[in-house]
Amino acid sequence: MSKLSPGEVESLNKLRKVVGNGCKNLVASVSSYTGLGAYSFIVQEDTAISLLKVNGTDVTSDYGLGGAVTVKGGAYFVVPEGSAITDITVDSGSVIIYNL
Repeated sequence: MSKLSPGEVESLNKLRKVVGNGCKNLVASVSSYTGLGAYSFIVQEDTAISLLKVNGTDVTSDYGLGGAVTVKGGAYFVVPEGSAITDITVDSGSVIIYNL
């Protein structure tokens, strides 16, 4: 078996990010999800999210979330490359989060 070139490794890493290492359905019945390592999530139905942390920093208002905001089903949120969603609190509804 031959060794992969640096360019091939980079291509595989980019593909892995598109495909991801799986996903998880996050529902409102759990008070808060912590210790995550995700790059995106999609809202399944109208959903309220009161906390979103990226790399441990609260970015809830940066993404237009929190307070009385309800996000419509089908909305897709993605964080910048090299960043990770570390914490999220889903108050109602559900999201599917995609892991790094």
